[in-house]
Amino acid sequence: MRKILSLLIFVLVASSLKGQIFSGRVTDKEGLAVPHASLFISEIKSGISADASGEFSLKIAPGTYSCEISSLGYKRGHISFRTDGENINRVIVLEEMSYELNPVHFSGRGEDRGSAIMRRAIAMAPRYRYQLASYEAENYLKGTMKITSLPVIFKLKSLKDRSKLLMNRLFLVESFSHISYKAPGKYTQTVRAYKSTIPDEISGGDIDLLFKSSIYDPEIMEMVSPLSASAMSYYRFVYQGVTNEAGRVINKILVVPRKGNAKLLAGHLYIADDTWNVTFAELATVQSGMRINIKINYNEVSENVFLPTTYNVGVNIDMMGIVGEGRYFSSVAYKSIKENSASRLPVTLSIPPADSKLTAKEAERISRETEKNLNPVPVQTSLELKKSEPGTTITVDSAAKSRDSLYWLEVRKVPLRGDEVKSYLGADSIKREFKKLEQADSAKAQNGGKGSKPLEQIVFGHKYKLANGLHFSFGGLSKVVGDFNFVDGYQLGQNFALEYSANKNMPLVLKPSVYYSTSRDKLLWDVSLTLRCSPLRNGIFSIQAGAGSKDISSNSSTSRFINSYASFFLGMNPVKFMSEEYVKLSGEIDIANGLRGRLILSAQRRSVLFNGGEKSLFGRAPSSNIPLNIYNPLFDNHGAYTAEASVQYTPRHYYRISEGKKHYVRSKYPTFSINYRGAFSGGDLQLASFSAVETGIRQSVRLNIYSTVNYAVSAGTFLSSQRLWIPDFRHFRASDMIFSEAGFEENFLLLDNYKYSTPGSWAQVMVNYDSEYILLKYLPFMNNPLIGESLHFKSLWLMDRGVHHTEIGYSVGVSGIVKAGVFAGFGGWKFNSAGFRISIPLVNELK
Repeated sequence: MRKILSLLIFVLVASSLKGQIFSGRVTDKEGLAVPHASLFISEIKSGISADASGEFSLKIAPGTYSCEISSLGYKRGHISFRTDGENINRVIVLEEMSYELNPVHFSGRGEDRGSAIMRRAIAMAPRYRYQLASYEAENYLKGTMKITSLPVIFKLKSLKDRSKLLMNRLFLVESFSHISYKAPGKYTQTVRAYKSTIPDEISGGDIDLLFKSSIYDPEIMEMVSPLSASAMSYYRFVYQGVTNEAGRVINKILVVPRKGNAKLLAGHLYIADDTWNVTFAELATVQSGMRINIKINYNEVSENVFLPTTYNVGVNIDMMGIVGEGRYFSSVAYKSIKENSASRLPVTLSIPPADSKLTAKEAERISRETEKNLNPVPVQTSLELKKSEPGTTITVDSAAKSRDSLYWLEVRKVPLRGDEVKSYLGADSIKREFKKLEQADSAKAQNGGKGSKPLEQIVFGHKYKLANGLHFSFGGLSKVVGDFNFVDGYQLGQNFALEYSANKNMPLVLKPSVYYSTSRDKLLWDVSLTLRCSPLRNGIFSIQAGAGSKDISSNSSTSRFINSYASFFLGMNPVKFMSEEYVKLSGEIDIANGLRGRLILSAQRRSVLFNGGEKSLFGRAPSSNIPLNIYNPLFDNHGAYTAEASVQYTPRHYYRISEGKKHYVRSKYPTFSINYRGAFSGGDLQLASFSAVETGIRQSVRLNIYSTVNYAVSAGTFLSSQRLWIPDFRHFRASDMIFSEAGFEENFLLLDNYKYSTPGSWAQVMVNYDSEYILLKYLPFMNNPLIGESLHFKSLWLMDRGVHHTEIGYSVGVSGIVKAGVFAGFGGWKFNSAGFRISIPLVNELK
């Protein structure tokens, strides 16, 4: 009853204010609606947008006004009207527009002429970006969204109730804000009114992101702008005609991405001759099943100052079974404008006249020089990246969510449709239902989404709070079988953890685990105590002790997880095990900024292990547990007292301090490293005795928006090797398994794990070129922004044996989830192997 009463009040208020409403409909000559036409009233510097039916409505004070009406494909219309407390209702008819191919200034093909025009627009872009020192404006925004289809998974019982609340329901949001802008790029937004039917549990996203961007910025919504200094490298521009608007010559330019990429835009720009500013933008982008269409109308709000007055954004979603659509309107009314006098001053490198040639390189240089002159970047001497002031500061008026119908009638620039009024009437009940569902799901989040019921805790494990800062957890039944291999058989047991954290940046974690080997009839155990300390220096110290089966390689790329499944199903045992009893002390910390040191001390007793009587699920017997190696080393029971010290240094490594902890961010320099490893026997012939040193360099370099190259080069040698068993050889990350959860970047993929492990000298090079466009991405059905491609080159030299192994390859897939590749191997210059490989890094997240 209260909702019906509110609606009646709204209608009565609207009726009582009829004399102050400027409304009407925009049509073509046939009387058909011109949807989403833009209207600009110059006296109040305000733009409004018509709806899909061409209808518009605006509360306006008494006075005389001139209005400009525009829509793509139509000539701009102009009307004048006067309000004296009476309602003004107009039907505005727009004429269709045709563009002529005018040969003035530019000749040649359409693409040549389009590029010539855009080179001047690109050169001028920084001037328009910094044209204003400040402005004050009011912004009205309305957004709608409706989901029309959901994937089958939403029919599951746990999601069915939620899907019923989402399907075919119109969600609506409106806001009215005061915007204060101060160059460069600082917005202060005061939300004076806000109204939404979207439940609080659903994020509506930053719907103001586009409206705080400029077409003249290098990036728009994290996409390369067609007016950025480097735009000619990413876009083709095709001239499609010229028209005359109020004495200005307007060029229609087709914007075509050189590669169909989610980081680029496509559509049209309308560029004014001589001044080279944008008068209208119609752009679109496709990102992971979401198509976004953007229309921005620019009007002359002050002499030679063209600013966006209306935005019209359409969104269509068809992604992984989710189908929906949305639309956003924004209307801007400028209250005051202050120009930046510097943008009017001539720069050292001026733009040549239209009848002379301007190359793409010159346009880019002029753009960058103008940017530098108008917005000089201060020299940063400190490597600490201070928390910068946000580009937008948002405050919400205390009364924003309680504004009445009278207030909304004053500020609303796009009339409500019938289904939008209905959405508001049903908003409260929808929000209550969503809140109930959220409360029911909150308990599951406490246990990592695995459930909070007793049975779920037993199966998946659970983390219990014992006291403030003290937690206990265990793995549950899912962790009872720790591993399966042909040496231990099944490992049956459990793992636990006890964590104490008086300071969240300095937790102390005790992790014991106990498992029983069914084949060896032996208890396998491990306990570690780890302390993270000195958060501004990223300190980590730990002590670990235990007895169990360990990989003979200390640098294997085949995990026990992959080995376990390969053994159980296929009877393969790529990992070779030894028995090890150990005590280890380790610590690492930042010695200085970018300089990190690590020290590991250990005592180990190692024993040879042999396969037990286990077979695979299908009865296949495994190969020997003794690794194959070109040096044919002997392996018998022995001990080792080892020390390892390493230092790595990244020059001028920028960092940020967040919540009391230091986080490294970037450096344009490579990372250098040196590592020493040695074992000391004191003359005992059953103890290892050796020393080795290795140095390396690695770096990742971003080439452009599509491509990155990363490389790693290392070389080393054993300085002494009096008693050296295979566990202490220099091992290389290698695997000849088809499946792996390790990436392709730092692993040899056509080598046995142990074949080239060496007690001599070595050098290795790994280079990877990652790009969004190499080969298969040029196929339309593969052109998905989530998919990337890579080229790989890896080479290993063993100097003392004259071994030179090289691999080249190509891979494609979704980084961090799954990739597939083909690889070829060479011994020297001779081809010797090839293989197809699948990497599933996502497995690491599911363990």
